[in-house]
Amino acid sequence: MKALLFLIKKSLKNLIKGIVKKPSALIGFIFVFAFVVFIIVASFLMPSGLIRTASPELYNGIVVAVFAVLYFSYLTIGMEKGSTYFRMADVNLVFTAPIEPRSILVYGFIKQIGGIVVLLFLTFCQIPNLRNNFEFQPYGVWMILAAVVLFALAYPLISMLLYSWISKDNKRKKLVYYILYAFAAIIAVITLLDLIRTKSIGATLENVFNSPIARYFPIIGWTGSIAAAAVSGVTTEVYVGAVGMVLLITGVSAAIYRMSLDYYEDVLEGTEYVEAVLKAKRSGNTMTFNANIKNKTSNRLFGKGAQAIFSKQLLEYRKTSHFFLFDISSVIVILSAIFYRLVTPAENMSTSATLFSILGFASYMHLLIQGQGRLNAEIEKPFIYLIPDSPAKKLFYATMPEHIKNLFDGLLLFTLSGILFKADIISVLACIIGYVAIGSVYVYTGVLTRRMFGSVQSRNLIFFVKIIFSIIFVLPGIIAAVILGLIAESWLLAICGLGGWSLVFGMTFFVFSSGILNNIEAAG
Repeated sequence: MKALLFLIKKSLKNLIKGIVKKPSALIGFIFVFAFVVFIIVASFLMPSGLIRTASPELYNGIVVAVFAVLYFSYLTIGMEKGSTYFRMADVNLVFTAPIEPRSILVYGFIKQIGGIVVLLFLTFCQIPNLRNNFEFQPYGVWMILAAVVLFALAYPLISMLLYSWISKDNKRKKLVYYILYAFAAIIAVITLLDLIRTKSIGATLENVFNSPIARYFPIIGWTGSIAAAAVSGVTTEVYVGAVGMVLLITGVSAAIYRMSLDYYEDVLEGTEYVEAVLKAKRSGNTMTFNANIKNKTSNRLFGKGAQAIFSKQLLEYRKTSHFFLFDISSVIVILSAIFYRLVTPAENMSTSATLFSILGFASYMHLLIQGQGRLNAEIEKPFIYLIPDSPAKKLFYATMPEHIKNLFDGLLLFTLSGILFKADIISVLACIIGYVAIGSVYVYTGVLTRRMFGSVQSRNLIFFVKIIFSIIFVLPGIIAAVILGLIAESWLLAICGLGGWSLVFGMTFFVFSSGILNNIEAAG
């Protein structure tokens, strides 16, 4: 075990040395650290219910439903690919070392703490939004964090145990899959029937996922009940959930630890899958990872010079899209934005205000799922620098497919929203233009961040800095637009103001970042 602790200690020391020796990386980490501190302070100190005070029952239903989706997603992937605490470096170094398998498992468990830190950071990012809509208990943030930590510890253990059991017999695998998908189908049918009866997503969440059966249901209900205490307070369900999760994690850990441990083969496929996911994140292909990529499309390359970049990028989008530019990111943004609007209370809200709220939430989801953009992969290759056109023209055509993609998604989202909420055509068009303008800020903030920090630093660091810069420049525009809408009593004016604000910054960042294509050195 001393050798494994030495590895952990040495890794942390090398990480700190690497940051200190690279000034540009140090600046990036300072930005990230400041942003994390701001988010943590806001999570604990900001008042609750600033925008509205929704019912605790709605909050309880939401958190239980979220944990149900998370457990189902992670367990299905874990059973298919295997779950793991390890990386390929561990497979090549630690697995081949003369160290007891039990000690290696403890080593992996310690390394999982790093993953929990990332998950906690993502949770902190959601807490201000939750506090705006629900009245939190004084200890509410701690209850959410406790639920997230228990979830992060539980799902890999459950996946590892299930994978070890079903991998030895294909019949076992089919049985577990039938049980899991039958359970999901039953929940889906119950939810659909209640939705037909109530005609309200919020009421359905309360009825189905806030019921005593759901709150006491093993694992999902236990974790959800702990998180629900943030608003509802500590109840019997919380004690049952806390005891149940602690016993589950302890019991499964002990079972794996006491087993005749030959889990190396079991976790190998999961480790390879994790490495592939991380590689996709570094190359900016998060949303297209594991997707069905077409070998060819009916379109062909067109244009000369910088236009050829536009043609190539458009074909790349078509190869990973279901229809034209409609892909998984389109589904996530459109459904989540409309779902957000249907769940949140909307007393005396005009149609323009409704579209403004959808625009804000869709922009938020777009920021989270956009990845690092396709231009990053293009910049890594020398061909774009050899095209005999100006850097500004090359950057314009290289990023044009992303603007078209945002236009396509915005057109679908706000046309559907306009029909659902009976909005006027001017408000719909204003939201579409505003969504594209906000997307341009995200695109050129990413390019500018790449120009400032180069590619030699951590891609995750650059991505976090990009998100921070995007928030810094977009959030004041949203706040100003809300104030403008309240003063002028016109949410259409607020939508136009937000779109104009974003357009100005998008064009400014384009001008400052166009020099990245001067030569390879300028791109880092």
